[in-house]
Amino acid sequence: MNDQLTWIDRIIDVTGWHQEPADGAGWEQVESALGVVLPSDFKELCRRFVPGAFYAYLDLLRPTDDHAQPLLRTWASLRQWAAGHESARLWAPYEMYEPDKGSGLIQWGSDQTEGEYYWLADRSVEPDRWQVVARREADPWHQLNISTAEFVYRVIADPEFKPFTVADPPRRPFYLPHWGPFPMSADDWDALTDPNRKS
Repeated sequence: MNDQLTWIDRIIDVTGWHQEPADGAGWEQVESALGVVLPSDFKELCRRFVPGAFYAYLDLLRPTDDHAQPLLRTWASLRQWAAGHESARLWAPYEMYEPDKGSGLIQWGSDQTEGEYYWLADRSVEPDRWQVVARREADPWHQLNISTAEFVYRVIADPEFKPFTVADPPRRPFYLPHWGPFPMSADDWDALTDPNRKS
């Protein structure tokens, strides 16, 4: 089993998520428009987890427009925003990915505190080896030589993964589908994140 799938299995284990995987369709159009294949572990995460959020916090961008944040539309909007605007400096020292250029950012996720999660995409590099580029709100960028699945796991389950972790203090991670009831009270949160909670 490759390392990336091991990280996905760890995510499933710590969240207790059990649901039949989706068919995984929809990436062909996205990859065709981008001119590059996306990391396999990211696509597998999207296949294994219905639209929703890890820890009701970290959300993956999806392939189609029937989701709140479709990856291709997000990428197109950021490219348009960056083109010719002073705001392009918001991503410095990086640039948005362009199919006919070298490396650049493609956003793959976001969180509830304005955290931004990207790949440093490069057609000359195997997609499964793309680095994760991330920041929280307006904090400095962090470029990490880890897979998307490892990043997600560490955000939700590793108290030492500063500044991105939501596992400090350690609690039981969970996955909340978009159609699921949002935990409104402290008691709801305590029940969901109880380390002794059964899957």
